[in-house]
Amino acid sequence: MRSEKCCCKIPKTNREFWVNKIRRNKERDKEELRQLAAMGWHCITVWECDLKPSKREETLESIAFTLNHIWLQDHTVESRKEDGSGMTAYQQWEEEDGLMPMAAEGSGE
Repeated sequence: MRSEKCCCKIPKTNREFWVNKIRRNKERDKEELRQLAAMGWHCITVWECDLKPSKREETLESIAFTLNHIWLQDHTVESRKEDGSGMTAYQQWEEEDGLMPMAAEGSGE
């Protein structure tokens, strides 16, 4: 995914106002992302231009990859095998009962 990209054009009139406004918006957005991350939330920014037909499939695949990566990171367990290597949630479930919930399924609680 892209970050800090602006697909828009700065208007020619009142240019200083728009440049400052966009800068302030970016600063505000970064701070809000930091606050959300501190509360345990993951944020993904999707630019409207990345949803155009020519890029849509690539963007959706990227979102799916990112969501799965986040889910796997959040569900890694700290258990250790005899050799000292870590064990992911997938490996632990596979050893226990062979059932692995999909990311979209809840924990059942």
